Amino acid sequence: MVSQHQNQAAGVNYAERRAKLRKAVFESKKPPNALLITSTANLYYLTGFTGSFGALLLTPDSERFLTGGIYATQAQGEIPDIPITLNPTLKEFNETLAETAKEMGATLLGVESGTSIAGLQGLRKAMRKAGVRVKPVGAPVDKLRKVKDPYEIARLRDAAQLADATFQHIQRLFQPEVAEWDIAMEIDFYIRRQGAYPAFDTIAVSGERTALPHGKPTERRLQKGDFVTVDFGAKLNGYCSDLTRTVVIGKASPEQRKLYNAVLEALQRSIEAIKPGKRGKQIDARARKVLEKHGLADYFGHGLGHSLGILVHDGSGLSFRDKKPLEAGMVLTVEPGVYVPGFGGVRIEQDVVVTETGCELLTHAPVELMEFNG
Repeated sequence: MVSQHQNQAAGVNYAERRAKLRKAVFESKKPPNALLITSTANLYYLTGFTGSFGALLLTPDSERFLTGGIYATQAQGEIPDIPITLNPTLKEFNETLAETAKEMGATLLGVESGTSIAGLQGLRKAMRKAGVRVKPVGAPVDKLRKVKDPYEIARLRDAAQLADATFQHIQRLFQPEVAEWDIAMEIDFYIRRQGAYPAFDTIAVSGERTALPHGKPTERRLQKGDFVTVDFGAKLNGYCSDLTRTVVIGKASPEQRKLYNAVLEALQRSIEAIKPGKRGKQIDARARKVLEKHGLADYFGHGLGHSLGILVHDGSGLSFRDKKPLEAGMVLTVEPGVYVPGFGGVRIEQDVVVTETGCELLTHAPVELMEFNG
């Protein structure tokens, strides 16, 4: 498929991003003298390339983009500021990579984490023939991507706005006898009709199935008294949103209202606590403390949130594992949930950007309990 993005995005200084990466890698202790980037998300961040196959070779003072013939025209349109090498049709890509790395003066090639064992073995074999050693260097681009620049925040704001509009659009389907699958398809169609793509597989579950955090939609039809949870996102102009809402068909029961209000309180208290310097695990613990007060902490079985960006799971965020301080410019989901087997579950999710003094909501769809009588 040819990309919808045929030119580098206006307002993005890709060369500056690559310069920051060079500084981080080549000025570190015992650095390599060349760096290979193959992650599609990282290639997009560093060059604007939206294809599914390519590689970026960097040295302290030179750079080269490599891809196959299928992306020849696209790469030339999207990456006008880097020399491009096209891999011959009947040649192994690793061979071309090794020849190019040697030509650029590489002797020790840094490779980002995430490369498969088989991929690393094949790369090492090709590089060895060219006299180039391979060294894992962790995830230097991921660290740069953690804090978003103004351009990225604007794109994430657009994607969040589309998620809000999508939720507004599907509310007419919250009525008895509508199938989960029909709700999920309408979400995906609406997002695509706005020129975007679903950021991940859309979730639409109802009744007892709302106790499945990642349940897949089925032909089950909504009934009076059901919880209905929808979890979806839009990938618009390269950046993702992620929104979850839980509603009730008919009038909520006291037990449903108890679950919902507990999750809503956890959401609100967590968002109030987000600010630079706080650690993700501290925010996660705050949500669990609220749910513990309501006797529901044992039913919250996942992290409170994750980073958003080029990927819907774009790095560290708000889980018990996240020990590093939050920074202004990070964009995160906040999504507490309670899942009671045999009864149902509630999850409410907001997207936020960390500011200098706290955080700002990017999603604005209502979070108060909504009841649909149909």
